Amino acid sequence: MIKDSKIIQAVSSISQRAERQRDINKIIDSYVEVGILPQLINNNNQILYGRRGTGKTHILRILEDTINKTPNKTTCYIDCRFLGSSPQFTDHTMSIEYRCSSLFTDILNEIFNSILNYIAYNPNKNSDLALDSLNSLEKTSIEEIQKSKKITNREKGLKEKQSGNNISLNPSSIDVSFTNASKKSDENEKTTEFETEEFEKIVFPDLHYYLQRVLKEAEVDLFLIIDEWSAIPIDIQPYLAEFLKKSFIPVPEVILKIGALEYRSSFTIPREKHNYIGFELGSDISTNLDIDEYFVYDRNPSEITNTFSEILFKHIKSELPENFLYENYAIKTNKQLLQTLFTGNTAFDELVRASEGVVRDYINIFTLAFFDAQRKNSSNIDKKIVVEASRQWFENDKAKNLDDFLHEKVRLIIDEVIGKKKARSFLVSRKLEQNPIIQKLFDARVIHIVKRGYSDKDNPGIRYNIYSLDYGTYVDLINTSKQPQIEFEFTEEVDSEEFIVPFDDKRSIRRIILTEQHLE
Repeated sequence: MIKDSKIIQAVSSISQRAERQRDINKIIDSYVEVGILPQLINNNNQILYGRRGTGKTHILRILEDTINKTPNKTTCYIDCRFLGSSPQFTDHTMSIEYRCSSLFTDILNEIFNSILNYIAYNPNKNSDLALDSLNSLEKTSIEEIQKSKKITNREKGLKEKQSGNNISLNPSSIDVSFTNASKKSDENEKTTEFETEEFEKIVFPDLHYYLQRVLKEAEVDLFLIIDEWSAIPIDIQPYLAEFLKKSFIPVPEVILKIGALEYRSSFTIPREKHNYIGFELGSDISTNLDIDEYFVYDRNPSEITNTFSEILFKHIKSELPENFLYENYAIKTNKQLLQTLFTGNTAFDELVRASEGVVRDYINIFTLAFFDAQRKNSSNIDKKIVVEASRQWFENDKAKNLDDFLHEKVRLIIDEVIGKKKARSFLVSRKLEQNPIIQKLFDARVIHIVKRGYSDKDNPGIRYNIYSLDYGTYVDLINTSKQPQIEFEFTEEVDSEEFIVPFDDKRSIRRIILTEQHLE
């Protein structure tokens, strides 16, 4: 099977990113539901968190397709990486007002086009009125204004100076003096220049009125799906959130869904007396959905393994002609595919463990292992090939994104966790969750969340997050005397000084607490 040209083409064609897939049918066919989509199909404003590669875009594209197939509902899908022009992102001499209003105007233009398309393809008796309201929305909700400031002062005028010698004769005293006089003129110029900045002013009352009016006349609810929020410069994000709050939160016919990286997002600037610029998280918009929480391997290994086997099966199947797997290999299920591709469950389990619950890492490691097996003339993918592919992926992708400082911190954590305790997981107090080192390592997928908010009996009142080191950080230690304990142990004992039991199934981990001193 590994040498089949159709299979080879299918594996190489698997899109590493959902936005690279142009065929919506392939996006639908390769999707595996884990319980997130049903929580998004509602009229609540929500933020969907998840690190890069966990599948945010895939889920939001499926949400878009699902909503568009629902009567009296439409979507406006916006990828923030394509908003604005380069000066809005790179020229910080431009005012926040200009940069933010320009981006928001781009969003409004996308909304206008989405509503117009819906009216055109779903006409009703009020379509003419809806088009008039849409036209009014476009004309009255945005006004161009100018803002000027004085930038230069120069003076212009004449000044005279007198110098030299004078000659005079006094006969009575026979006194002679010499004076030579001359005049010199200095010219100074005084001018005033103004720098004028033009930007759009958003007229919120008109926007509310005409947006609500056009949606009622078109008999439709609008789902505004904003993906890649973290691509927006972080200094603009809370102000753009304020624009979204003022524009859409008060309009019940508009439902807002945002996909974002938690540690690269800023939705709020607190102000005095509990006021905010941007969203009031939890009140204006919900933040209870995090994809990483659904793909924690250590929390439920068997369930995650089964989910990832289905993901692989659907991705390969979607790239092949219809019924190809069944007609050529009698494969109808994900388990049959694994039996054909891998030497056994051990090899596939290692692949899932190595991916640490990140779908993009999983697909990339599998692709490397598949072509490595082909080069070695192997008929199946074995565990050794998976381990080597995991090492290669870590070095070529994750390690290259760490600077020297983060490399040093990773080494110190490895020494503390693996070197001293032969473990791979550790605890960090919730207070240190915002530590930039923890955030950067988590965002780079070098450490992974196992459990949030664990309460340790020996430290009452303190909540901890439990993290594990990435498979790639200890892959070279596998099958050596320094290999960390891979599997969490089952125990009937309650938490002890050395171990804690954070899981319902009684599996335990070593009590290793990283403090601020470790991260300095």
